[in-house]
Amino acid sequence: MFAQPTPDRACEPCMSGTNDMYFQLGYMCNFWQVGDTEFDRLMSYDDKCFIRAGSAWRREFMSRWVKIPGGRAMMAVNQQGDVVGYGCRRPAKRQSLANYHIIGPLYADSYEIAWDLLQQLTRDVIGQNIEMTTM
Repeated sequence: MFAQPTPDRACEPCMSGTNDMYFQLGYMCNFWQVGDTEFDRLMSYDDKCFIRAGSAWRREFMSRWVKIPGGRAMMAVNQQGDVVGYGCRRPAKRQSLANYHIIGPLYADSYEIAWDLLQQLTRDVIGQNIEMTTM
């Protein structure tokens, strides 16, 4: 059973390692901005989640998706160095959607990690509109 994170401690567990709930359940992780050196690790995790593992099209798409100007791509890495989740956020490009951001994909090994990734992806766009998508 997953414990519900609270708004005041939403991204503290993985970032600081001070939340006993995460430590006891083994969810301690760090967040990394996705760059060229981490991309292969991200794609290995993506292959576990995406319907077509090893897709050349998906790899090309994701290589561009994680670098969209004004966007953010983060991955969660556990204490053993394994990727346990990742997510991407990008700004919407239509003028009618100013200050509007889209999140997707967002994959994680647990609800708590997904919640913390969501906090990491949105921390620099607080107060703006955010939408989750499926890909």
